[in-house]
Amino acid sequence: MALQYNYKAGKLSNFKNVTLRERIYDEVVQMILNRELAPGAQIDERALSEKLSVSRTPFREALGTLANEGLIETRPYRGTFVRELAPKQINDLYEVRKNLEGLAVRLAVPRLTDGQIDVIEDILDNAVAALRRGDMAAYATLDQQFHETFPRVADNETLSNTLGRLSRQIQLCRVFANKEPDVAERTATERTAILNALRARDADHAAFLMTQHIAGVQRSVMSMLSVQSEGVKSGSVKRIIAS
Repeated sequence: MALQYNYKAGKLSNFKNVTLRERIYDEVVQMILNRELAPGAQIDERALSEKLSVSRTPFREALGTLANEGLIETRPYRGTFVRELAPKQINDLYEVRKNLEGLAVRLAVPRLTDGQIDVIEDILDNAVAALRRGDMAAYATLDQQFHETFPRVADNETLSNTLGRLSRQIQLCRVFANKEPDVAERTATERTAILNALRARDADHAAFLMTQHIAGVQRSVMSMLSVQSEGVKSGSVKRIIAS
């Protein structure tokens, strides 16, 4: 059975079972995350729909979903572009995300079963292993599964939908955090603390640890954006991303 990560659904899905619009959505998202469609790049509807072997109608429907989620934007009389985010917008995203994910953890912990915590432990173990072998694609998928567990278990549709939208925007800039040299060891340390809090059913401490984890990623991203900005100003490096 062929599986692919369904970004809209937030899970692995049987490729045959996703709708045409979902398939287009997933493939365009992947192009954006892989920088095949770089931040600020114009989306050529005709060329991309031909590349994906789909008609323009479902392609435009998928673009509509991407626009609603803040991944692309339409500029009057100019066309559709991959969204670029200024550093302040990125920082704002993280500020909201860390507080909402803390809430998700606080709501989820009383509902978690021992079996679900075991699954979380497996996800974190595999994520650390992926980091240590330099498999950033596997790490990104596992990290996403970890973060999506808590709003799903919390069973709060509004919270889950809001975090899903934020997560898809944040994925555009997470490449910076993953470049930190100590990210693997820091993740391993955080893994132990988070699992201990979950097994103790300490919702407040687990929520605090999640908030601190995301705050650490936030600092890394903002620091690297600052370094890049200084490099652009001095002319020593090219501007490679603004999201």
